[in-house]
Amino acid sequence: MATTLLDDRRAVTDPAGLSRIPLRPQPITAPLVSIRLRPGDEPLVAPGERVSVGDPLLRRQRHPQVAEQPLRARSASALAPGTRFGEGAELGGPGRRTLRYEGAGEVLYATPSGRLRAVVARHHAVVASPVTGTVRSLDPCALVVHAEGSALPAALAVGEPSHGTLAVAVDGPDAELHANRIDVRHAGAVLVAGSRVDIEGLTRARAMGVRGVIVGGVIGGDVVALRASIERQDASVHASPSFALIVLDGYGKRPVPRWTWDALVAAAGQEVGLGITPPQILLEPGAGLPAVDPLRVRVTAGPLLGRTGRFVRLLARRRRPAGVHLECALIDLDPVTLPGVVEQVEVPLADLERDG
Repeated sequence: MATTLLDDRRAVTDPAGLSRIPLRPQPITAPLVSIRLRPGDEPLVAPGERVSVGDPLLRRQRHPQVAEQPLRARSASALAPGTRFGEGAELGGPGRRTLRYEGAGEVLYATPSGRLRAVVARHHAVVASPVTGTVRSLDPCALVVHAEGSALPAALAVGEPSHGTLAVAVDGPDAELHANRIDVRHAGAVLVAGSRVDIEGLTRARAMGVRGVIVGGVIGGDVVALRASIERQDASVHASPSFALIVLDGYGKRPVPRWTWDALVAAAGQEVGLGITPPQILLEPGAGLPAVDPLRVRVTAGPLLGRTGRFVRLLARRRRPAGVHLECALIDLDPVTLPGVVEQVEVPLADLERDG
């Protein structure tokens, strides 16, 4: 690794080979937000209908169960799959054997032997729209909203679609969010958590009414623990507000990508949505995005993970540790400690991504 003084006269005039470096996930204009439907869910909107942030989209069963009752075969044919019924409703019709399920639900199907199976639940929750847009499609598997504005793609999402006021809760993209920095003033907010947040911080955030957390990386065990916590909450009597964890860069401790960090800092104080399928951060129409420098690159793996810089030129194959020969690029890394000092390093192409 060589260290040289920054010289503005030394400009990159030949970016040959830059296209060999993959692009980071690009912002999406007018994204599609898909909300998965489970058996028993009741849509509250129709295709073509316009919705705003917070409008109810569907009524979701909490802790649903599959129940069955015996029914004469000729009576079963009158109860088509998808037929909905309220709690205490009698099914079967006049002159036929009637059924009464413990809870409200939806008919799944009738067996040839005359047993009627349905998904039922005693408690329900309303899933609200995380964006403003138009309902594009509705089928038994998903409800899709064509959103206005733009979206920042992510790598992983856990929870339910949510929305809230964006708040930056850490000092930099590589800082960690500790549980003691989360309190009641963050209720209703979506927090930017930096490079990592543990399960203690996620549990405290949910308890304080936080609507979502955006983080660079996450530990796999924390994802499993969070999903189990959400399932336990769904099985309880009292519903909690929707919550979503959005992971931008993958597993482990990973700094928030610099361009995405700048975009989130610029959007602080605005209403944002969190999509689960696909994982994405949904910005309001007119939200400004940082300018893109086509020569800017970011290191995505190795000891320089998270560092950014400018592409200089493509290099020939270099021998790397363990005797592996890889194509590399020469990069001027941004200074970290001494202003005006640039570290010029060789980085494998596989460990880089470019802004645009």
